[in-house]
Amino acid sequence: MMHAAAPLLSARGMKERPPRKNLLLAASIEAEGLKVQVRIRNLSENGAMLDGSALPRPGTTMTLRRTEIEVGARVVWQSEGRCGVAFDASAITVEEWVSGKRSANFNGFSGQARVDAIQEAVRSGAVFAPEPPAPSAAPDLANLGTRLVEEIHHVRALLDSLGERLIDDPHVITEHMASLQNLDRASQILDHLGTILGADDPAAAADAVAMQDLRARLMR
Repeated sequence: MMHAAAPLLSARGMKERPPRKNLLLAASIEAEGLKVQVRIRNLSENGAMLDGSALPRPGTTMTLRRTEIEVGARVVWQSEGRCGVAFDASAITVEEWVSGKRSANFNGFSGQARVDAIQEAVRSGAVFAPEPPAPSAAPDLANLGTRLVEEIHHVRALLDSLGERLIDDPHVITEHMASLQNLDRASQILDHLGTILGADDPAAAADAVAMQDLRARLMR
C-alpha cells in the first residue's frame, strides 16, 4: 500500500494524494542533530518519499536539501528504510527539484505563470523592483565535497535500479546469482562511503560501518 506524504481533501471529503513523480534524486536531511544523505524516490509539490540508512521518526520536523533547493518538512510515516514527508509550504516545482536549482520567479510564480503575472503587472501599471541578476557561472568549488557525496549516492541509485530490473528475469537469477550478489554488495559499499564522506566525523562513521570487510579495509 502506498503512503501519502501530503493528503488533500476532495469534494467528497475523501483524502487524496496529489500527483507524484517517481524518480531517484540524491538529497540530504537534517533533523534533531541527524544529518544524512537520502534519496528522493517520489515527489510532488507538497511532499516526498525518501529512503536512507538513517531516517527520523514520524512527527519529526526536518529540513530537506538538494543543492540550491531547501524546504522544511514533517515526517508523516517511516518504515523499512523509507519515510514520507509533508512539506511545510512549498512553491517548488518537481522540475526544480530534479535540476537542483530554483527557476526565475515573479511574486511566487514561475514558468508560464511568471510570464502571465509580469504581463498583468505591466498592464495594471504596477511598479516592481527588477529581478536580481543571474548568478555567476563560476563553479562553486566550496560545495564540491557535498556534490561528490551526491554523485556517489546517484551511482548507487543507478546500480539499485539495474538490480531491480535484472531480478525480474528468472533466467538471470538462475545463471548470475553470484554477480547479482556482488552488485548488491557494490551498492551497499557506495551507500556506506557516501555516508562516511558526508559525516561530520568521517573516522567515527567509518568505524561504525556494519560491513566487517569494508570496515577492516578502511580502518587498516
